[in-house]
Amino acid sequence: MADPGMTSAFGRPAITAHTLSIPRLLDVLSTSATEGLTKDAAAARLTEYGENSIGGDEGISLLRLLVSQLANALTLVLLAALGLSFGVQDWVEGGVIAGVITVNTVIGFVQEYKAERTMDSLRQLSSPTAVVIRDGQPVIVPSKHVVPGDVVQIKAGDVIPADLRLFVISNLEVSEQLLTGESVPVAKSTETFKETDIPLGDRINLCYSSTIVTQGRGSGIVVATGMSAQIGRIADAMNSKNNKDDKSGMSFFGRVKDTILNYSGVRTGTPLQRKLTKLAYVLFFAIAVAVGIVPESLIVVLTLTMSLGTRRMAKQNVIVRKLDALENLGGVTDICSDKTGTLTLGKMSVRKMWIAGAPGEGYELSTQTASNALEPVGTVHKGGDGGPVINPNDLDEGLAQTLRVASLCNVATIQQNDAGVWVSTGDPTEVALQVFATKLGMGRPTLTPDEDEAATVIEETVYDEKGGSTVNEEDKNGGFRFQLQVEFPFSSETKKMSTIYLDHDNPGSSICLTKGAVERLLEGSTSYVPSPATAPSVIAPLTDEVRQALLAKAEELASQGLRVIGLAQRIFAPTEVAGIAREAAERDFTFLGLAGIFDPPRPETLSAVRALTGDHLTTAKAIAESVEIITRDAPASVVMTATQFDRMTDAEIDALPELPLVIARCAPETKVRMIKAGKRRGRHMAMTGDGVNDSPALKLAPIGIAMGLAGSDVAKDASDLVLTDDNFDSIRSAVAEGRRLFLNIQRFSLHLLSTNVALVVLLVAGLGFKDKDGSSVFPLSPLAILWVNMITGTPPSLGLGTEKAPLDLMKKPPHSVKDGVFTWALILDTFAYGIVIGITCLISFVIVMYAGVEPGDLATRCNRGFSEQCTLVARARSTVFATLIVEFMLYAWVLKSFDRSVFRLEPGIPFYKTLYENKVLFWSVILACASSVLPIYVPVLNEVVFYQHAIGWEWGVIVAMTLAFILWCDIWKIVRKSVFKVVLPSPQKVIASTTSSESSSIV
Repeated sequence: MADPGMTSAFGRPAITAHTLSIPRLLDVLSTSATEGLTKDAAAARLTEYGENSIGGDEGISLLRLLVSQLANALTLVLLAALGLSFGVQDWVEGGVIAGVITVNTVIGFVQEYKAERTMDSLRQLSSPTAVVIRDGQPVIVPSKHVVPGDVVQIKAGDVIPADLRLFVISNLEVSEQLLTGESVPVAKSTETFKETDIPLGDRINLCYSSTIVTQGRGSGIVVATGMSAQIGRIADAMNSKNNKDDKSGMSFFGRVKDTILNYSGVRTGTPLQRKLTKLAYVLFFAIAVAVGIVPESLIVVLTLTMSLGTRRMAKQNVIVRKLDALENLGGVTDICSDKTGTLTLGKMSVRKMWIAGAPGEGYELSTQTASNALEPVGTVHKGGDGGPVINPNDLDEGLAQTLRVASLCNVATIQQNDAGVWVSTGDPTEVALQVFATKLGMGRPTLTPDEDEAATVIEETVYDEKGGSTVNEEDKNGGFRFQLQVEFPFSSETKKMSTIYLDHDNPGSSICLTKGAVERLLEGSTSYVPSPATAPSVIAPLTDEVRQALLAKAEELASQGLRVIGLAQRIFAPTEVAGIAREAAERDFTFLGLAGIFDPPRPETLSAVRALTGDHLTTAKAIAESVEIITRDAPASVVMTATQFDRMTDAEIDALPELPLVIARCAPETKVRMIKAGKRRGRHMAMTGDGVNDSPALKLAPIGIAMGLAGSDVAKDASDLVLTDDNFDSIRSAVAEGRRLFLNIQRFSLHLLSTNVALVVLLVAGLGFKDKDGSSVFPLSPLAILWVNMITGTPPSLGLGTEKAPLDLMKKPPHSVKDGVFTWALILDTFAYGIVIGITCLISFVIVMYAGVEPGDLATRCNRGFSEQCTLVARARSTVFATLIVEFMLYAWVLKSFDRSVFRLEPGIPFYKTLYENKVLFWSVILACASSVLPIYVPVLNEVVFYQHAIGWEWGVIVAMTLAFILWCDIWKIVRKSVFKVVLPSPQKVIASTTSSESSSIV
């Protein structure tokens, strides 16, 4: 890959970027602070300098995949059998086993390679992204496509995509522990330094690749990417020393043991794969029956099934980051979901605004949203939809000062792109407020220069560590009234955001504009405007009576399903702004009004889940009722505020009859307590999150789900799944797919294990068939067993892995994660089916040998090869072989349902249509049954390789034994529930057998 750093063509500014002025740096890099690079220029630089990635990404190693196939425990069993065959000079059997190993390795290698490619593509989908300015428009691109000269916007929770020179900041702090080891986040600046040779940690006007934004936001110019970034240089230094995994402290034998455990599969893969591998090594020491008992294709089928599952989930907008999640996703009992954008559409619009005042003086505004919620068109009415229309050119000052808070205490933008389509950047709540203010002619671009947001006023911007980003007050401000001085971004702790502006129309005055949770704003407010329409500058003390009236109005708006935002302001002298702390600024407010924002519920969330929301309690309850999380007559305990929930002790929470279904004003710590409370009750909970503060809850939850659109990179990194559309219905689809996948894993595990139990029964019982020399005569040759396991066993099992979910799957309780795949119910099913298969095969052998058309005795030396005297034994073996394969194949159809007859799989639908629905399984069964004739009738293959012989009347025995097995399957499905109740030590969740007319707790 070409060096992605800045070569002489750009004067190598990466080394001296902290000493260059922004205009100089923009000139050197041939870019623009407001327009960024053009798409063509960015593409050209990507070609010239390569992708923004560091070395060490090995990708898919073909050699490692091949070695993993040969080092697989199940393959080692076959290798042991191969060695045993060659040891006794059985060249034919040894050659066939070698061929089987080769075929199995090739098939496994191809399937693993496809699975790795699928997972690699999914990892690319969930990789970090960056917001860059291209052709003047903010666009989201993969971080690896960031190039030198790009203008990048960053916010809290983002992983810095490349080395940046900052030119706009707002309370920006970055954790550089990865690079410098310093655990305390670094407050950033835009100041230009004079000294070139200063430590990296002191270059606070730079941000470094792979570090994490912990607070605030900013914009920067990319000065180095890939291996030329600081993190890339470290990686290059490590590679040059061949400093791989540190095993220097391990002994030689310890390193050998570590390598063997890694390559043997005992430490790699999902928990189920590791468990199967360990099982196979235990069985390794029982070589005598290993060929029969070990399901050689189980791990291959499991890997491919999981690969297909991840692809299906990706099509449903769910990216699987950790394969472990697939095994227990179907066991989720509760989904703790954010409301905004997940249960709702996230297309917010201001429907109502209340201008606070004394009784009879306050008034309400209402508006209807256009078909495009981003388009600032439509009329605003005073006093309701039928009231007089507000004239944007004739606003009273009381309304104007309230609109200024909505517009200026806001970092969102709305604009028309080159195609004339309205687009936005920023939080949906702020976008809605900006659209509403723009409708009335009070949009942010009309009040303050775009430079404050687009960042072209560069050299005048300075930084104060105590307060935030400040702007030189001597700037002429381009004729605009307001000039940004300080910004305090929204805090999940204070539930507020504040901005301080210099007011040029009122010399000597600065104004602090604040919006946030109504309760928090009222706590910090001391006054209000009694007559906003006639005397907007006259304030009065905010008494308890007025405060309660405002809370009652907020409740009224919230009860209509509106998200209620409080708006307030405070005026003080500009000299007080310098170095002001947040706590000092956000107090003594004059409360101005309320904004009611509507976010329609998603139609697909009518059957929803437990909701953890940051909204007002009444809003949260109204939304919960609209999507049927709770009913109107639900008890009060199912809806709580985070304050109420956090105030309770663990013992008090555990004493609740049920955990609350809705928690309003939810803080990140509340989510953590909810997960812990659920675990104490034995719940297997999934948690959604998008912010940096959600990371602990996402890590703690059994299933952490990050938002792909609104989520931070930190949240995504902590999660198990990532939603690419932030839609709750995608979560439900993921859970349904997890249940389907789990059920199918049980299906093909039961299919393979039952058949191998049958083989053990056949082999062990077959030891009782003695010839005249007292030697046992095997009912099947070892190669016939391999044929059954490898050739005819894998395709039907793969077909079972693709089986569709039952229609009532989501109406059944989730499976027990503690029990896992191998439940006692599955074990009993395995023996119930496997023993009967083995017995029917034994009976077919006995009938041909002793009760057939030409009964006879067991000949000698029939285990070593075929001879005329072994003809009867060979015919009996052919009968057993065909019986086993036909029953094995039809058994796959039987497992399409655990509790319904194969002839009535779906009510009202002919069984043959249901069987043909899964074409992979259908043709696998048909072709496998057809292949059974090859080892029976093909010359040389039948007698020399499989020690079998052509048969005729014996097909009647095969049909009879198969019908007997099918009959037993139907009988077992009828009695299994009753048997489980008696036999199992405690109540179990029977596989897909619990019927219920009620939805489980996750739907």
